[in-house]
Amino acid sequence: MDSFDHIRRNLDILLVAQRYDINIDRHHKALCIYHQDKKPSMSFKNNRFKCFSCGVGGSSIDLVQKLFSLEPLQAVKKINDDFELGLDLKTDYKPDMGKMQEMEKQRQLSRAFDDWIDKTHSTYARLARYYWQNMQKYRPVNEEDEFHPLYVEAVHRIETVNFYLGILLKGTQEEKTALYKDLNRMEVKAG
Repeated sequence: MDSFDHIRRNLDILLVAQRYDINIDRHHKALCIYHQDKKPSMSFKNNRFKCFSCGVGGSSIDLVQKLFSLEPLQAVKKINDDFELGLDLKTDYKPDMGKMQEMEKQRQLSRAFDDWIDKTHSTYARLARYYWQNMQKYRPVNEEDEFHPLYVEAVHRIETVNFYLGILLKGTQEEKTALYKDLNRMEVKAG
């Protein structure tokens, strides 16, 4: 395996794109950097990218090559330097198995976290809809009407649910991580 193969197989393209300020949404899509894009048409999947509007695509090396107008070897050197991979580009390549395993572990953790965000967002979106419907359905008509328990629950919980949804959709990585820790702490206490 040479340096090119090592980068293609072991360096997550999402990390590469984010390192070079490409904003990727939770569906692994971004505005294409190669044409005027109004709606995300660049997709990141299976450690590759593809723009479904202009047709540009490839590996992380291709992304860096096109992004910085570099030759392939220059792109590999830039990635090697920016990610501190420690690849010796002058001699035969010998992979650092420890680094490779650590990178794979980080990639798996990142994917698991993204999956958690998607699942949690779906759950809280359903809760928000449920509470909103209960607020509409059980809203008191007259001042003397008693409050229905489902209305009271919805009024008390909808703000927290919407706050969580805001973090899951638009929060920083640190905010999402803090939410993950908080929600897991609450599950442990409840369990």
